[in-house]
Amino acid sequence: MRSYGRIIYTLWATVWMFCFAETSAKIDLQLLETDEVIRVTLRDKPVLEYVKKENPVPEGMPEHFRRSGYIHPVYSPKGQEVTGDFPLDHPHQHALFFAWTRAKFDGKKVEFWNQAKQLGTIEHREVLSLKRKKESVSFSVKHAFVVGKGNERTDALHEIWTVTIHQTPEDYFLFDLKSIQTCATDKPMILEKYHYGGMALRGASEWLKSKGESGKNANDFSFLTSEGKGRIEGNHSRPNWVSMGGKLDGQHASVTVFGHPKNFRAPQHVRLHPNKPYFCFAPMVEGQFSIKPSTQYISQYRYLITSAEANSNAINKHWQKYSQHTKKLP
Repeated sequence: MRSYGRIIYTLWATVWMFCFAETSAKIDLQLLETDEVIRVTLRDKPVLEYVKKENPVPEGMPEHFRRSGYIHPVYSPKGQEVTGDFPLDHPHQHALFFAWTRAKFDGKKVEFWNQAKQLGTIEHREVLSLKRKKESVSFSVKHAFVVGKGNERTDALHEIWTVTIHQTPEDYFLFDLKSIQTCATDKPMILEKYHYGGMALRGASEWLKSKGESGKNANDFSFLTSEGKGRIEGNHSRPNWVSMGGKLDGQHASVTVFGHPKNFRAPQHVRLHPNKPYFCFAPMVEGQFSIKPSTQYISQYRYLITSAEANSNAINKHWQKYSQHTKKLP
């Protein structure tokens, strides 16, 4: 009778431990939506926030720099904010954002990057889905690229972002971003040849390099590409990935962005700014192209965030996993 009791107890304990482990795994990665943001945490640590509602501009800054439909903050595993928003030197750079620069729509010049020109803007429209799985959470949202003012405002492009955050060990965060852009009218969006524009990342203000400053700044900020190049020689090169980072509150942090090998004109040219903690993947460097009503412009990127200096050997291992992924772009 005692042996039978032990068997029952052992079975019960096994089932309880299994259920507890399953429950812990499920709640380890949290996805929360509020009226203002979509927030993701891992092991109760913040990973990122997506901005649904326009944040107020800093005091004294013009209202036209307001924007929604971007990700900020992005955090390191040790809680450092590695992205910057409304930087005083370039207030139109909004952390992790996508914007086209020199463009034409319906025969008129438009621009969605430099908000001071007031030739276009980008705004969040709606949350399409929130998904929670054992090893990842994701959300899909819709943006509009808007031109014109007042009653003449027109949606030129619609964009859907799907952001997937993965369950990871404690030493790094990992998430993917997929963008699908389509024409909102029967008119194409023409992207002219230019030296920057596209999927961009603005780093923390502590990483800003003073004009005329040589080498790294006081916080050891630097760029590194998959080809081993830095900010000057790496500008307008075509690497598989770009990493940037330095010290924040005395602790190193780095952000690496991988360009999907099936992206348009992959590997895409990159713009590495000569003194600011910012870069973007800029396919228009190669020449003009159009997003036509009959097509989708699809691009995908992976983000690796650590609380350490960029390590090319470790980054290349992540790149190999990412590049060998056999799932095709639709």
